[in-house]
Amino acid sequence: MTEQLPGATAAHRTVTDHPDAWCSVAFHDQVRAWVDERLESRGIRLTGEWSQPHARPWSSAIRLGSTAGPVWFKVNGAGTRHEPALLRLLADRVPALVPEVLAVSTDRGWSLTRDAGPMLREALSPSESWRAWESVVREYAAAQLELADARDAVLGAGVPEVSPATLPLLARRLVAELGELPVDIGGLSFEHTRGLRAMLPRLDAWCAELDAAPVPDSLQHDDLHSGNICWSGPAAATVIDWGDASWGSPVATMLCTLASLARAADVSTDSAPVLRVRDAYLEAFTTLATRAELVHLVDLAVRAGCVTRALSWRAAVRDVPASGHEEWEFPVRSWLLELLSR
Repeated sequence: MTEQLPGATAAHRTVTDHPDAWCSVAFHDQVRAWVDERLESRGIRLTGEWSQPHARPWSSAIRLGSTAGPVWFKVNGAGTRHEPALLRLLADRVPALVPEVLAVSTDRGWSLTRDAGPMLREALSPSESWRAWESVVREYAAAQLELADARDAVLGAGVPEVSPATLPLLARRLVAELGELPVDIGGLSFEHTRGLRAMLPRLDAWCAELDAAPVPDSLQHDDLHSGNICWSGPAAATVIDWGDASWGSPVATMLCTLASLARAADVSTDSAPVLRVRDAYLEAFTTLATRAELVHLVDLAVRAGCVTRALSWRAAVRDVPASGHEEWEFPVRSWLLELLSR
């Protein structure tokens, strides 16, 4: 069920569009009424059990008990508002990749899904999860290839394009933007601004190679780690939390995935088990390029991906004053400065 709400009133926006309100009684009452109405048509009733694990500027999730098992309500902030529409698209095109979508309200940034089981990090320890990861990334890569012809639909859902063709200009704009901010609220120093500008021609070259590669652009999650995978076994693994997703080089996903795997297992990103996950991911693309070419593309995308991560953070905290970004250690600047170490 997809809702379009072009006539939202000022009172409606006051309750639903401000992250501070997501923990309010008024918002919780709205959520319960909306969820209850959508479940009723399926013969499902809420049981009264609920919890709100987090409420951050970019989203909040509420777990509600029902007669058909737990369901999850999620609200997205302005910078990640595309997620419900993207979930609906994924449910139509690659349904095995995401939890069952019960309802979305795209204008409000609301979605309702069935519970898909525990997170991978809760189900398996890092040392136990290597084979699970190999299974997950194979399915994820296959879905990316399936979605490679869905550019118009993905962008139409509101997902940003951060492709090799667009990233150089986006990077220049971000450097200019942060260069005008004071350092103590997340801006760039003169030295860092100069260093980043000197790096931009190298970024251009990496993006040109990625753009010319035989691997087509597609949807990429950009935050694929063990907290965003629900795991009930190899045949029941789903990916959640698509708020950071963008349209671009599919292999850019490997920046977050490989780094998070290495960090969780306390190994290096070039250790054997991490590289096996990378190679399992690349299997789906071997009909398009050689293994060596694909490994090189991952290397390029990981280098350029720090700018993509900076942009996803910029979108996530867009409604938070720059001075408030200190809570997350100024992530837009931090990720952008990673470019200097590439």
